[in-house]
Amino acid sequence: MNKVYQPVVLERSNEIVQSLVESGFFKDYELPSTDFAKEYLCEKLTEKFIENGSDINDTIFTENEFENILRVIVTGSILGELKRKGYINSYEDENTEETFFLTEDGKEMLKNLKSTDDKTKE
Repeated sequence: MNKVYQPVVLERSNEIVQSLVESGFFKDYELPSTDFAKEYLCEKLTEKFIENGSDINDTIFTENEFENILRVIVTGSILGELKRKGYINSYEDENTEETFFLTEDGKEMLKNLKSTDDKTKE
């Protein structure tokens, strides 16, 4: 099910993602897609929209909040890519928190990485 966001939320999310693209953020962290960032920013901006109404200005997030958002974007994007490649999967636990685990392909990849790493140490 797709979520529907307020136009102001979508607009600000797109502006923030575009500025991150222009600053090289996604390239620096080798993130292949902006999809997770857009979705996560829409969620965070919706929270701010509910708190503050339609007044979503340039100082939406504190510096600490934005640093945390960037960390979540990196982590979520990497987890999403690993999931897309079939190396991990996830489920929601009893607290509806997403829990990740290695798939058989992920376990095999990890063994190969460890084997390669062990050989380079010799």
